[in-house]
Amino acid sequence: MRAILLLLLLYPLLEIATLVTLAHHLGGGVVFLLVLASSLLGIWMLRNQKLGALLTLSSVLRQGQQVSLYSLLWPLRYALSGLLFAIPGILSDLLAILLLLPFKGPTLNMGATAAASTPDDVIEGEFSRVDKPVADQQQRLH
Repeated sequence: MRAILLLLLLYPLLEIATLVTLAHHLGGGVVFLLVLASSLLGIWMLRNQKLGALLTLSSVLRQGQQVSLYSLLWPLRYALSGLLFAIPGILSDLLAILLLLPFKGPTLNMGATAAASTPDDVIEGEFSRVDKPVADQQQRLH
């Protein structure tokens, strides 16, 4: 518990130290524009993630039998990265970029479904063949 509290106190100090170091090397104006651009990107991501999260989640669930855990948690990762982009700082931006990377991750077995168990080029169905009597065919010919 103390380690978590120590990390929470240490994180803002690390963010400030990286911003000061970067401002020393690149200039204050460049760092200000970088922080402003990342904050605007984070706010835009948070505002536009509502419907996209639902659509992404439904498409992941329609994939079938094997679903990646990371793709299942994509809406949560996207919202968290938007929040990290909105927080001013370089370390939070790096964490947000890491969350947006498309990792494969472990797969979850969602159970066999009818759509997932058949190949794409096979259409399942039933048919019955009905042959007409030979006498009817001969009458049509004459």
